[in-house]
Amino acid sequence: MKSSVELKVERASIIDAQQVIADAAKKDGFTPDQEARFDALQTEIDTVNLSILRAEKFEVSQAARSAAGKTVSDPVIDAPKKTARFSLLKALRSLSNGSALSGAEKEVHEQTQTEMRAQGLETRDGLVISLPMQNRNQSVDGNSGTKGGALVASTPELVRPLQPTMALEALGVNVMSGLVGDVPLPTSGAFSFSYAAENAAVSATDVSFAGPTLKPKRCAGVVDISKKLLAQTSFDIEAYIIEQINIAYGNAVLESAINGAGGSAPNGLLNLITTNVDTTAGVGTYDTIVALEGLIDDADAGSVNRGYLSDTKLRSALKTTKIDAGSGVFLTDGKELNGYNYMTSTLVPTLDTNKHPIIFGDWNQLTVGYWGSVSIMVDPYTQAANSNVRLIIEGYSDVAVSNEKAFAVNKVMTLS
Repeated sequence: MKSSVELKVERASIIDAQQVIADAAKKDGFTPDQEARFDALQTEIDTVNLSILRAEKFEVSQAARSAAGKTVSDPVIDAPKKTARFSLLKALRSLSNGSALSGAEKEVHEQTQTEMRAQGLETRDGLVISLPMQNRNQSVDGNSGTKGGALVASTPELVRPLQPTMALEALGVNVMSGLVGDVPLPTSGAFSFSYAAENAAVSATDVSFAGPTLKPKRCAGVVDISKKLLAQTSFDIEAYIIEQINIAYGNAVLESAINGAGGSAPNGLLNLITTNVDTTAGVGTYDTIVALEGLIDDADAGSVNRGYLSDTKLRSALKTTKIDAGSGVFLTDGKELNGYNYMTSTLVPTLDTNKHPIIFGDWNQLTVGYWGSVSIMVDPYTQAANSNVRLIIEGYSDVAVSNEKAFAVNKVMTLS
């Protein structure tokens, strides 16, 4: 049975989730989904309120029972229990054996699922662990109330979060975490400031948030992992598993940002860019590179974080291509291209067997959004004959471009 203090903390987290929805609905009122989530959270609050009353009455009874007992010479103060460090390996081991989560792993899972419900995301039942995608401190698992445990200091452990690794962030891509519901983006982000006299009126900036909308899209993967690996207790093994999940999730987001087909997946840049398209085919030259910059300049697009992106094979070709016959200077050193940051990825696709696209643009106009958590469902049966455990990993994310005119593309470059 939880103490009244623990229940009040739980109630506060539910109220916070309800407040997030209320804040989002201040301007235009509740959407049907927001109203349903708000009412569901209120039902949870009412239930916890009853549990708090029950716990408080029980604690009063316990105090009265203690007072009626024998007098002891020294007060007994229970020290708090040692705070257990969250362990993903421990959670996966328990679930792979069909056991329920307990301790710090159960606490993190339940807290994350509460946040997911507040965000309108589907939560999974059964053999599953839900993890946050941002840093979080564990609460202290100790005694409270009249026993004095709350007076004893404790140092909480840091729960290492799942955070997708996406190299494209180095170009200045906007990354938003912990999103709630649909998130409309402005078409250009053109907030304007101007100087004015001390008491003079300042004109309001009328920025339309009528651009693209980030919507939670399910991104999932299936991994078979050996039971021998799960049996390890090394923190390095746990860090390795988390790192591999982050890399795989980040690669999926990056691939969609570049060439996503839309629909259940994000719509990628190679499909979105329709205004600034250079159709000069053949080997990349200084003129074809600069032409992409000119297309964006003519479109009066942004220039906050401009840079180039291509596959690794095109970069190798450009590193051996001279600006002109007499200069002896090559187009790129592999890090910069015509003075701008130059990144490459094997996830940039080759088109029509020998065409290598290159994208130039203001990457500040590309936004990646994450909806707060990742769930890992454990299937101990499908690969049991191979002594493996199957993990079904899923999260919610999306990619959107505020202004497609801020990007230019050449899809028909070749290597030779």
